[in-house]
Amino acid sequence: MASYFNDSPIETAEDDRYGMAGFAMSIANSILRIKNPVGTTIALNGPWGSGKSSAVNLIRSALREQKDDGLVVTDFKCWWYRGEEALALAFLQNLNGVLRASLGNKVKDLVPRLTQRLLQAGPVIGTAVSLASGNAWATLIPGVSKFASIFFPDGETVEKTFRKLAEILEKEERRFLVVIDDIDRLNPEEAIAIFRLVKSIGRLPNVMYLLVFDRELAEKAVLGRHPSEGPHFLEKIIQAGFELPAPLPTDLNNAVLTAITDVCGEPVEAQVVRIMNVFYDVVAPHITTPRHVARFHNAISVTWPAIAGEVSLADFIALETLRLYEPGLFKAIRSNKSEVCGVRDRGSRNYDQQKRFDLFLDEVPEVRHELAKTALQRLFPKLEEMGYGYEWIAEWDADRRVCVEAHFDTYFRLSLSDEALSSKQINELVERADDANFIKEQLRHAAKSERRNGRSMVPVYLDELRTHAKQIEKSKAESFLRTLFEIHDEIDLEKDADRGFNGMGNTSLRVHWLIRRLTRDRFTLNERSDLYLAVLPSAALGWLVDFVSSARRDHLGERQGGPTREEDCLVTKEAIEPITAIALRAVRGAAGDGSLLQHPELMYILYRWRDFLDNDAKEVRAWTDERIKEDSSLVALARELTGKSYSFGMGGFGSLGDRVSKMTEVAHIGDDTDVIDPQAFRRALERVVEEAKLDPESLKVIRVFLDAWDRKRSGERD
Repeated sequence: MASYFNDSPIETAEDDRYGMAGFAMSIANSILRIKNPVGTTIALNGPWGSGKSSAVNLIRSALREQKDDGLVVTDFKCWWYRGEEALALAFLQNLNGVLRASLGNKVKDLVPRLTQRLLQAGPVIGTAVSLASGNAWATLIPGVSKFASIFFPDGETVEKTFRKLAEILEKEERRFLVVIDDIDRLNPEEAIAIFRLVKSIGRLPNVMYLLVFDRELAEKAVLGRHPSEGPHFLEKIIQAGFELPAPLPTDLNNAVLTAITDVCGEPVEAQVVRIMNVFYDVVAPHITTPRHVARFHNAISVTWPAIAGEVSLADFIALETLRLYEPGLFKAIRSNKSEVCGVRDRGSRNYDQQKRFDLFLDEVPEVRHELAKTALQRLFPKLEEMGYGYEWIAEWDADRRVCVEAHFDTYFRLSLSDEALSSKQINELVERADDANFIKEQLRHAAKSERRNGRSMVPVYLDELRTHAKQIEKSKAESFLRTLFEIHDEIDLEKDADRGFNGMGNTSLRVHWLIRRLTRDRFTLNERSDLYLAVLPSAALGWLVDFVSSARRDHLGERQGGPTREEDCLVTKEAIEPITAIALRAVRGAAGDGSLLQHPELMYILYRWRDFLDNDAKEVRAWTDERIKEDSSLVALARELTGKSYSFGMGGFGSLGDRVSKMTEVAHIGDDTDVIDPQAFRRALERVVEEAKLDPESLKVIRVFLDAWDRKRSGERD
């Protein structure tokens, strides 16, 4: 059985998978720059499972790396104690311990004497720790005042003792940082007690506090006990508050995919596309914190070994996600095998297309109904709008999918950043969506920025823009689309083209997702068509050709399973002719000025050029006939025709499309290739190799291509 995932907070930046180290370093630098603090309090806020304790460890590590001998760091583990009195005494004991260890006789018994007076003022603790004696735990009987009067000798007042301690600390060059984590584990009264202690007796010169908690929960606790205070209570205590940055969805997704690979092994190529479709539509939306990642990893470590080899990996990870995060839907699926397995009877008169999900949504919050419907359709073709014939069952059976009755019960045997964009940046992108210069500047900067995984920031920007697309005002959509279309080819980087199991698409696919989210359900099909007709003339060539090709597939039967509903299309059928004309004009212009030959998507554009002319290759062939007479053009063509082919399905006819590209190794030319004369092209290449007048790198490109062509002819595969 696979070992459990370590759910403990990380300790060093090397273990950081969510881009938290930079944030921690900034907090550490802020702490180091604080001079002459007097009970200065910094808050680190974040919800449950967001990685607050890991952030604290990274802050502590960053402070150690600075090797500042003038800073002493200590921890007060507040959740070890129960009851306000125990917390108060333990807090003072912790303070006494760190001051005595650092200052020795300078402070002597000042903190114990201060504690004595506080104890003598009234009952303070029930079960607590002896401060003065230095002993470990001691169970004390009721009657603390009597105990205190015996244990501590009479002396000066609380105020005088406090001033004396403050004067000593004020003269110190050293500063003390008290870290108080896990305040969330305390009950409301105990949490408020911590805040009051820091505000009162903890307010000492050269002493700082780092309080770690969920601000929303803390404000609710204060509001419940002190309605008149509300958020002002915390504002009076905390001088600087920082929200823990949320991990990038990209980083969370990568962590989950790594967990799946670690536990379940690498999937075979034939499974990848469906696994990733299920991953993005079912798994990823539920994984929003590092704690979710750890919980998922631990769960599949237990459940997968029992059914490995007996189930579809895609269905397994989807159902495990639902079991953990949507238990009501999981239970409904388990209880309704006959309603989800097999195919729909096409002749059924009692089938209600609109109500087919009602049985499963009773215990699913309404806000997640659409997500639940998508999950059901990914798992059970019977619930898709598209109808499947009985011949499909054999294929699903071979994959041991949950939608086949023979395999259904097996799934329920064990029902047991790099850098991130700030909220400010995201808001500014949305608000200035119609500022072309600003958007281009931001995307160019993203293209030049390299993340720790070697990719640029472009995927992060596009993913965030897609997430917030519906916040862009409709009046700004045309300007934003024009800008995006113009800069596409400039930011379409090869290093961002994720492939295979961990693939999340390429720049073009991300832009498709973005524009569909921006316009779908906000603009009518006619309005969308007008928008695209207005912005396409200035679009970058590669994106223009890709967009028009996709739009044509929607209507002209070029897409397998293309959409039947017109509202699913990019543009109206009537707009196909004018947008095709725009694309042809741009391609011909690039062919004429020589820029087409240098385009990284040269061959793709050549084939689409032919397609846009109703599959007539004469015009394209005339252009390539001239190019193969030029040695430099031969090198460019050979380079472009050597490589790998990637494909993905866009969906339609009620079926859900693929979310990732699938890689297939192929030769990009054959004896029947129509956009170039294969025989004349080969003769020209062989002549160049024989003459050997080109530079070594160019000759290598041609030789590699000719070898690949030979393998293609003989039926070999690399």
